[in-house]
Amino acid sequence: MAKKKPSGGQGTFEALRSMKAIPSGYYSGEKPNPNLRSFVEQKSTPYDPATDDYDIRAFNHPIETTKAAAIYNMHVYWSKKPHQAIRQYIRHYTKPGDLVLDPFCGSGGTAVSALLDGRKAIAIDRSPAATFIAKNHCTPVDPDELRSAFQKVRQAVQSEIDWLYETRCDRCGGKAVTGYTVHSQVFQCPRCLSKLPLYDCGSEDSQTAAGKAKTVNVCPTCQANGFTEVIRSQSEKFGFVPVQVVYHCKNGCKPARDVRESSDPSPAKRSFFEKYDLGKIREIDSMEIPHWYPTDCDMTKLSRYQRDALYYYGVKNVDDLFTKRNLWALSAIRNAIQCVNEPGVRDALMFGLTGIMLNTTKMCTNRGKLGFVKGAYYIPQVSRELFVTNSLDYKVQNHLVPAFGEISDIEVNDCCISTQSSTDLSQIPSNSIDYIFTDPPYAEKVQYGELNLVWEAWLGFDTTWHDEEIIVNGVRGKTASDWEALMKRAMAGCFRVLKPGRWLSLCYHDTSEGTWTMIQDIMAEVGFVVDKSESTLFIDTMQKSYNQKTADKTTKRDLVLNFRKPRVGAFVITRLVDGRTFVELGTQIIRDFLTSHPGATKDRIYDELVSRMIQSGKMEAHDFNALLRSVAEEVQEPVKENLFDNKEPDLFGSHVSSRWYLKESADELDTAEQEKEDAAAARLEKYMGSHLRKHPEDEGVHYSDLFEQFLPIADKPRRLLADWLPEYFFKTAHGTWRPPANEQEREQKTALRQTGTLRRIKRFANALIDGVPLRDKDRPGGDVDLLDWLRQCRRAGLYEQGRAIYEKGGLNLANLTDEQQIEAEDDYRICVRRGSEQEAKPKKRQRKMKQDTDE
Repeated sequence: MAKKKPSGGQGTFEALRSMKAIPSGYYSGEKPNPNLRSFVEQKSTPYDPATDDYDIRAFNHPIETTKAAAIYNMHVYWSKKPHQAIRQYIRHYTKPGDLVLDPFCGSGGTAVSALLDGRKAIAIDRSPAATFIAKNHCTPVDPDELRSAFQKVRQAVQSEIDWLYETRCDRCGGKAVTGYTVHSQVFQCPRCLSKLPLYDCGSEDSQTAAGKAKTVNVCPTCQANGFTEVIRSQSEKFGFVPVQVVYHCKNGCKPARDVRESSDPSPAKRSFFEKYDLGKIREIDSMEIPHWYPTDCDMTKLSRYQRDALYYYGVKNVDDLFTKRNLWALSAIRNAIQCVNEPGVRDALMFGLTGIMLNTTKMCTNRGKLGFVKGAYYIPQVSRELFVTNSLDYKVQNHLVPAFGEISDIEVNDCCISTQSSTDLSQIPSNSIDYIFTDPPYAEKVQYGELNLVWEAWLGFDTTWHDEEIIVNGVRGKTASDWEALMKRAMAGCFRVLKPGRWLSLCYHDTSEGTWTMIQDIMAEVGFVVDKSESTLFIDTMQKSYNQKTADKTTKRDLVLNFRKPRVGAFVITRLVDGRTFVELGTQIIRDFLTSHPGATKDRIYDELVSRMIQSGKMEAHDFNALLRSVAEEVQEPVKENLFDNKEPDLFGSHVSSRWYLKESADELDTAEQEKEDAAAARLEKYMGSHLRKHPEDEGVHYSDLFEQFLPIADKPRRLLADWLPEYFFKTAHGTWRPPANEQEREQKTALRQTGTLRRIKRFANALIDGVPLRDKDRPGGDVDLLDWLRQCRRAGLYEQGRAIYEKGGLNLANLTDEQQIEAEDDYRICVRRGSEQEAKPKKRQRKMKQDTDE
């Protein structure tokens, strides 16, 4: 029988052992690669417009793939794209030997995809952690050499690791090793004042304000006495304590694995837990770690420091994310890895160590799928402290070894990796790149630099480069305008280096129409032509994160936009034009702004108009006063000296304050705009119907799915999708959207659109939120109208506005029937629950006042 021939990309170990030496210069650590220009000059095929016959149409097939692949699982990264999907794009747009660029390479998915298919690759990223991860994705290592080196590292630290995780078996008293330790946050019961770990709390079934079933933690002491006292994780925290240990007996007990807890019913187990498990932790805490680890990497300046409430958990520096035991273990392993002589194997082991590092922090969850919340520094109330060497062993044997087998045929000579900003591609000659596939950062969505900080600290890289990052970050003073300017420079560089007639594929994962328009404008302005497609292209990995399953406006898939660099002499649109004049666009901007901020002052309106016009490239000389008065009216009020007296006029005239409100006629959409919205809504309703027939278990359709259907519409309405969606459809309790269920609901929505009621409700509620004076004409007719407006907000998903109407709109429950009062309270609770984490505070229910029969 003939021997089975190895499949393409699956190199044998013999082939790996005979590999050519890894070339120097293809990767330069945390610095820009000085060999980038010479690499391009050697690897790129010259562009000759006279003989160039490239004529490839845009890729137009949505891709469904999986993350369950060895290469994908080599190392975690943020917003990572499966290489199987990227390979389909590369095969479509290029031929073997072509040069592919990714200016925002992240973990190197584009580069490894190109190399696997016989192309050449350039990977650029400003983060040194990103380029280190990309380098290891693209560098074959002999699996046998990797296993051997790992075993030597493990032997070098074995005695130290044994000491760190040693314990005793409570069944035989013999030696045992700690498998993992569970730590729980301590809270205080507001009823009995006892302090107890959340882990020890009982549970009871409850309901959300919307009537959805949920489970709550309750005080076990109060529960035993017949009381239900909920323990809220938002209340004061008193620190973490160990509550459970899973250990493995080394003395022959069957089964070897057993569990004990701090509150174990067995006195023997409680005694061993205190003496050996807590005793070991106290012993470790009393000693100094003898190896290097990052000690001065400050996290308090990160935007995520506040967002993830790290101050609650005593986290100030990177090392504070770890228990001392795991910090010691990681530092010992890192120290042993540095003694490995072969650079490629040494880097591969550090690659494995950083790959498991975040799972060994206090962020590791203790329920469901083990791991941490991706894209955040979230520390759960109950966490699991893993055995570090076991985690690394699993990473090496189950992820790295199989993946290095898959990339064994890669030619590292065909790859160049550079740690630098994508705003400076000056070392790449013009018209030298055959294809670009990239996934740039979108505004503030993913803070790549902050999230890579832990890896960069442990790798000893520079962690002060964040001011160069293309990102929106309020803490660092990086604005949307900064992001746009830097992104434009990066895309202009891509346009210059790409060969004419070739393509750039850009992954898009943002549901903001403003960002969508901005990125298209940027691409058009630097010279690219967008592919016009009737459907939206996407890469769907099928596996969803928790946020993708539950959050209102997260993208469930990665959308892909294809842009082409036109050949010389081809007609180029320098900016997308929507057909509107300056006056039409200006009045729309003012109308939108005053809907969100009624009663704004003239200077605020002017600032908004100028900012938006400059961004859209339509700024021109204009009569601002005439533009403003065409859609808004001025309301003047005297400036008050005190509560009762007006302030005296000064030398410049009377003291009056002016506020601006939309005219009633501004609510009326012109016929053409109404037809655009009707047509777009009809397209979305058709999609909703199809989706709900295929998925009858779904109550509605996720916003991101509707957004995908909305994007290909050529003649879009002027108003944003999020603004007019509630006027056609209903928001479900889970944050999804459904069409009208019957003619009555359809007529209700039609009436809201025709009368402009929902837009009027928004103006009224937004004025309450901003704390500006209300015009009498903007007020509802009475308490019954307020109740109806509250109901409309709840149905339309305008939860912040609904809350404002209930709390600040002057609703007098005494003027409502008992049934109406209950309805108002229910709607209010739903608005608070779905709109924020703050507690709802319903008004005290009152008896309805009798009508005076003498009148």
